[in-house]
Amino acid sequence: MTETAALRMSSEFHDAARRIEANPLGRLMYGQRELFHSNLIGWYFDLLPEAADATFRPFSAPGSDSRRFVERERGNMDLVFHWPDRSPLVVENKVFSLPKRDQLDEYQSATVRWPHPPALVLLSVSPPDFELGEWRYLSYTEFSDRILDALPAESSYEVETMRRYAALVGDLHRLVSAVDVTSDAEPVWLPDSLLDAISSSQMRAALHKARAQRVASSLNELLPGLEQPAAGGMSNATPLVESFEYVYTRGMHLHLGWQLQGSQFRRAAVHHDQSISGRSEESRLLREDVSREYPEFYTFPAPLPEKRGGRKEFNHFAPSFVYKYVKAPGLTIAELKEAAAKIHTEILQLGEELLGADGRTVDATRRAP
Repeated sequence: MTETAALRMSSEFHDAARRIEANPLGRLMYGQRELFHSNLIGWYFDLLPEAADATFRPFSAPGSDSRRFVERERGNMDLVFHWPDRSPLVVENKVFSLPKRDQLDEYQSATVRWPHPPALVLLSVSPPDFELGEWRYLSYTEFSDRILDALPAESSYEVETMRRYAALVGDLHRLVSAVDVTSDAEPVWLPDSLLDAISSSQMRAALHKARAQRVASSLNELLPGLEQPAAGGMSNATPLVESFEYVYTRGMHLHLGWQLQGSQFRRAAVHHDQSISGRSEESRLLREDVSREYPEFYTFPAPLPEKRGGRKEFNHFAPSFVYKYVKAPGLTIAELKEAAAKIHTEILQLGEELLGADGRTVDATRRAP
């Protein structure tokens, strides 16, 4: 991303944040997020039926149902719309979170026994990075436009509320899109100067978590061979992205990998051996004894710094997590990808072959006990 593009993105983000702050619906949304949207969209369906039908019916399929009504949180599905002369319409709503194929598959499977097979819509700020099958994608930008096109010209409370909601939806799309990974030259984490425009700590945390998820997604795209996908989230109010892989090596069952939490980059081993797991001082010392024998579990390949952080030789998250760390402020997406790829290669090289019960070899880097 060029400096000019970055400044433009920052300006657009701050403008959208200011509009959300000034929108009373934006303030109401802060503490509820997805549930807020489901409730308000359900209210729209009930209170402005003609406009709501113009917004949603085009996504439905020919069929029949008992009557016109809306369900919220049916079997964890956000919204289900019903019309007497159409099949039901399931809407799964994703504001900050990325769409997940397995979740959509689960919801679709849950509808197989419904008396009226539904149409399926994914309403999401971020487009899916997988084939949707029978689901249709509806972006927040298109959703905002569809609401505005459907609303009557009057200025009733209900109509004005939905105009404000359509504006909020459009601004949310602009806001959340700013956390997408668009260039390897970007820093991994969102700068405070960007998020300072948002007064809600909950909203800032949601955007940090959304960024972590998108960083993890870019790593999974780079490294499709990871034993388990990289994951992103929040821990102790700090964004976190991590990757761990099972390996059998040196006669031990382990998960080896790394974490980046804030500016702290950790190399870590998670021990499966119950004899050294626990919260006691004795078990901690046993884990350190084992870790000391295998420094190859805790290497920091370039472009990571060489100087270790902290005063302790090893750090712990009881009962079985041992790590060392370096300080890596300002780490870029490119640098994180390079480090992640090198560590993945190291872990593969550490893997050993095991003999299965049938006498044939199995790839131990792909089989957890």
